[in-house]
Amino acid sequence: MGNHSKPTFSARFDPVLLALLAVAAFLLFFHLDHRPFWQDEAETACLARNVVHFGLPLAFDDVNLISQEEGREFGPDHLWRWSPWLQIYLTAAAFFLGGFSTFAGRFPFALFGLLCVWLVYRLIKVNFGNRHWALMSAALLTFSVPFLLFSRQCRYYSLGAFFTLTALYAFRSDWQTRVAPAGLLVLSLGSLFYTNYLLCASFLAPALLAAALLYPRDLLTPRTVTLALGLIILIIPGALLFKFHDQASLLRYPDLGTMILQHLEKYWTDLLQFMVPLPICLYLLWRWRRVWQGAGGVPADPGERFVLFCALIVIGNIFFLLPAPQAEHRYLIHLYPLVAIVLGWTACCLWRYHKFSGALFGLMLLFTNWLQLVPLHWLGIRYFPIYNDVHMLTYPNLTIRNFLIELGSPYPDVNQNLINFFNTHARPGETILTTYGDLPLQFYTRHQILGGLQGRIPAPGEAPDWVVRRWHTRWNRDYFLQQSEDYILNQLNLARDYEMLVLPGEDEMFGNRADPYYHRFLPPEPRVRLVVYRKNLRVAHEHP
Repeated sequence: MGNHSKPTFSARFDPVLLALLAVAAFLLFFHLDHRPFWQDEAETACLARNVVHFGLPLAFDDVNLISQEEGREFGPDHLWRWSPWLQIYLTAAAFFLGGFSTFAGRFPFALFGLLCVWLVYRLIKVNFGNRHWALMSAALLTFSVPFLLFSRQCRYYSLGAFFTLTALYAFRSDWQTRVAPAGLLVLSLGSLFYTNYLLCASFLAPALLAAALLYPRDLLTPRTVTLALGLIILIIPGALLFKFHDQASLLRYPDLGTMILQHLEKYWTDLLQFMVPLPICLYLLWRWRRVWQGAGGVPADPGERFVLFCALIVIGNIFFLLPAPQAEHRYLIHLYPLVAIVLGWTACCLWRYHKFSGALFGLMLLFTNWLQLVPLHWLGIRYFPIYNDVHMLTYPNLTIRNFLIELGSPYPDVNQNLINFFNTHARPGETILTTYGDLPLQFYTRHQILGGLQGRIPAPGEAPDWVVRRWHTRWNRDYFLQQSEDYILNQLNLARDYEMLVLPGEDEMFGNRADPYYHRFLPPEPRVRLVVYRKNLRVAHEHP
């Protein structure tokens, strides 16, 4: 998709962009450590800590086991082989430089989120010379609350978005004739693979198909084949290292067709509720109707053609994700910059047509989720989780206001409550059995943590000193109770051998999970109290 006639633009740094980057930096870095890592973040953080200590992402440190798949992620050597290592080593570097803190662990990912804002601007400004489109797209990404939430996590999300953007930037930079853009393209796609290979596959496949439709001349050259071979060579070590076969074994569905339809409904609802409003989808479908009908009609304007290219990648990405074991919003985060580009272009088109309507449209996109949710509510389309209240992204509200309120107010995080409790009350050498949230406890306390999703329970004849039975019952991949749940039910007598302690705050399902279906910006009145069980003295003497 080479860009052989780039428009000229001023090299002077844009002061509006500078102000926008300052706002984005505040939103990304302010109180970055106000809540502790939740389960998925803590997986990355615990593995990164082991990298600092041992040089490799080992899942066992002679005390605690890091696993969320009952030990499927590694072999006898405990070397992590389940997910790519780039996010782990990036976090390890942050820990090495800044210490083992929440802020240090999240810092590099927030930084990549900030770079995404800058790169969206630069991608449009350099290639199409449209400052207003560039600024609007960058602003939309800056105020995208889901993107902010995920970028403030110690996890691969903003990395995926950044390498998606650098791949698109290289694709628009004469990669067929220049060495540097060609190298950047291969390096970006390879880095995306080592960030998350599912994101790489779901992005690369539709990008190739869309490029074949919109930029066919750029693909039919020897350099395309050369770069493809280079990418294959780059990812071969990871393909041999990571446990693709074991993960493929999770693709066991009683009804594959039903599962695909359920995933399609979930991703389509995600797209409409949090990313692209239904009215804009309908407008773009109508505008590009000749393309969908197979009657040609590919836009002649380079900017609109690129917008169509981004839209096709987003749609294709969803279809390539359908057979994956889980339909999670986190698999769409790398598409938020592309969505910002599409929405920014649409806002500029409306502005040129009618100034007041364009301004109102832009403000609603920037600061509210009304255009996303209100049309769906009118049509009776809703997808709600077990938790729902007016302070969540599944309700129409001023989203950035809720985000700022959370940053400025203490939140009774369930993981933080458990961390504080055990750091205060548990003695050295005591063991803690929990049905969920084992990895945050591993990172923030110095105790042996059993249970959770790791499939590790006390040895026969031993009883844990502490038990945390979370209210939400969790099941494993085979639809059986997690081993910790089964152990508590069938091998422990909590009423007889343990003292129940009720902690302040609610036993939330996850804690600081960024998923817009589950993230609450303000805590509601506690519905289910957090409960901890302490082994009584008689049992402690019987099982020293």
